[in-house]
Amino acid sequence: MKVEDIMTKEVIFVSPKNKVNEVADILIKNRIHGVPVIDKNKVVGIITETDFFTKSPLNIHLPSYVNFMKDLQIGKKVSGESKNKFKKIINAAAEDIMTKKVISVFPEARIAELVSIFQKNNLSLLPVTDKNNSLVGIIALADVINLINNA
Repeated sequence: MKVEDIMTKEVIFVSPKNKVNEVADILIKNRIHGVPVIDKNKVVGIITETDFFTKSPLNIHLPSYVNFMKDLQIGKKVSGESKNKFKKIINAAAEDIMTKKVISVFPEARIAELVSIFQKNNLSLLPVTDKNNSLVGIIALADVINLINNA
């Protein structure tokens, strides 16, 4: 069996310029765990749920933090360098949090090869691309688990 046999062909994706809050809304509304980032029909990144949390001990959920700061109108109360930092956080886009070194898989890849890629790279979601790096599908570890459960 090959990746193309179980991949999702109608893929929800975002552009590098989509705001972080928009990306979070897309994940929540569609009940998905990640999205490829597409620019000029090429995969340029991927965002998964974990990308929304800062790498701090506080584990702040970035979209919630942005909304909180907007609600408090922090930007009106600060100046100088703090104002610049605030603007950067408020205007955060997909390109700011996406993983840029994307591992992808070809549709012709065998499921055993896919499982190996998932294991070696500690991933659970991979874009499926053609030889030109254009998106043709997406495959999740859950798709493989579903295949095994239904065998």
